[in-house]
Amino acid sequence: MNLWLLIALLIGTQVGLSDGLILPTLVAEHGSGSFLAFYVFLKLLFILPVLQAELVAGRLYRVTPFEFSFIVLNKTWARIAFAVLLLAVIFIIAINLFNTAWALIFGIDGLQGDLLSLRPLDQNLYWFEQSQDINRIMSFVIAQGILLMLLGGLAWNGIASIFVVVVPVLAVFILYSLPKFVPLFLSLQWPMLTGADILAAMQHALSSSMVGLLVWYVLGTKVSDRLPTARVIISVQLFDVLFGIAMLSISWRWLGGLNGGELEAASVLRSLVSSLETTSSLPFDISVWLLILSLVGLGSSLPLLLLVAQETSVTQRQWLLAITVLSVVALSAVLVFSHGVYSPLNWYGKPLYEVVQKVSQGVIVPIITGGIAIWIGWVVWPNKVLQQINPHGGIRYLLWRLVLRFVVPLVLGLVFARAALSLIALSLPQVILALLAVVLVIRLYRWVKKRAVFPGL
Repeated sequence: MNLWLLIALLIGTQVGLSDGLILPTLVAEHGSGSFLAFYVFLKLLFILPVLQAELVAGRLYRVTPFEFSFIVLNKTWARIAFAVLLLAVIFIIAINLFNTAWALIFGIDGLQGDLLSLRPLDQNLYWFEQSQDINRIMSFVIAQGILLMLLGGLAWNGIASIFVVVVPVLAVFILYSLPKFVPLFLSLQWPMLTGADILAAMQHALSSSMVGLLVWYVLGTKVSDRLPTARVIISVQLFDVLFGIAMLSISWRWLGGLNGGELEAASVLRSLVSSLETTSSLPFDISVWLLILSLVGLGSSLPLLLLVAQETSVTQRQWLLAITVLSVVALSAVLVFSHGVYSPLNWYGKPLYEVVQKVSQGVIVPIITGGIAIWIGWVVWPNKVLQQINPHGGIRYLLWRLVLRFVVPLVLGLVFARAALSLIALSLPQVILALLAVVLVIRLYRWVKKRAVFPGL
């Protein structure tokens, strides 16, 4: 595979709506400049061994998950693993379609000037009307589903060509925003980070790379063994970091006043509307920001299609693609209908959007990623991994292996535990007590069986 084509695909798996909608609210809520600096550190160094393990696994086995599930279809664990992977793909793309629908609505309305005349009361009414305008939101969701079906039919070459065009546009946007970086850094605060801030940075560093954590294995099946993966990964992560800071350098002007409180992705858009109250025309920076946000939103689901849109020679690919896209649109429709103010569709009082997001990014994906990290770090023969990572060995390989073996599973475990506990109506002590009860029952059953009280068992 051509190096520049590969880099364009890898960048396409990293940039997304989270750079424009989620990162700013986390910076405002969790330590401002200190949080941003720690997040950049994690993206450039901590995520490196995780993504590199994905590429290594793909280069070692040269079989995509789709093909693997058919090769060993008689194995129950292979079918279960592929079903879990497909479920994660459906959940993440459904969230992307829902978020992109909102980004497109704001982009269209903003560029047409419909947001300029809003006042605080009108702003609240606007949000209420949009949340109730099911037909408009669903039209954007269905349009994206049709687009995914068409582009998925083009398989690798078509999707790769899109990113070859889009990535240079994003690079130009980063260059345009570079002069704004200095004022941004000067306006940020640099406090000490708390444990909650550090955990939030780790979780977002992982979640913002979630698509990559699923797709890089597939890309690895097509990557030459001679490719210096570490340099490529750092370059891709640096591009993603610069893109996030570029988006932040524009949005921070209307987000700077948001300190403390419960912040969410919608806070960026609500604050944008508030910032336009006294303007007579849409500022150029905001127009560019809305255009880039819409462009990135439209492309954020494409990398995941690589998991199901394999080469045209793969049998039953079209059926898998069609079923996946239809499932995505159906789940997105559930998210749209559950987003109403009085919607009965919730889970213990939480909106289904939040539940689906936590299940996919906090439960399923950490399981998949942790499984690959443990497989490459503990199971695969070290010499095979060494040939893929650093043929000369040395301290860099030792540190890489230590992080992959111990640090990555620990952090993924924390992310998994945090998400899982938030989805159930039980506290941590109750969960621990329940697990101890299960272990006690199992031990008691084995003891009774060993004593031959029930010899027929």
